[in-house]
Amino acid sequence: CHTGVRIGELPRLTVADVVWGGEPREEVFLSHRITKGKKSRVVPLNEVAKECVRKLLEFNEKRGFSTEPQAPLFAWKTHGFLPSREAEREIQKVREKVGLSPKITPHAFRHYFANRLKNAGVDPFTIAVILGHSSIDTTQGYTNTSSANKRNAVSRLAGKGVA
Repeated sequence: CHTGVRIGELPRLTVADVVWGGEPREEVFLSHRITKGKKSRVVPLNEVAKECVRKLLEFNEKRGFSTEPQAPLFAWKTHGFLPSREAEREIQKVREKVGLSPKITPHAFRHYFANRLKNAGVDPFTIAVILGHSSIDTTQGYTNTSSANKRNAVSRLAGKGVA
């Protein structure tokens, strides 16, 4: 919910992709070799995402997984990269455990992320760049305008004396 990274990209990250000098990076460079459409992009990490990286590294160390730069950030039981399908299963388990709707898929988190950016006032072009979309039209399909936002927008007209 804090990066917008695709479920197919996440398990292919290495420690070096997100950590430098023992601390989470400010941004993650997603190489064209792991992204959909083979387009590289940079995703900023906020403080919540950085804390998750720290906890994941601590978890990996406690479980005996490597935290060397070339090691998978999300290690599989064989110490290799976590398969995308296993990442999806883990998200499904968590979703069921906390009682979320089956409609909440890993991809739905990207939509949620895009909507949160939009509601925070981020322009559509920047959202498209962060998500790795080549078209703003694709990004607009990710974002919804709530009824409350629509009512608020129209009510602003009344306060401005616009006919």
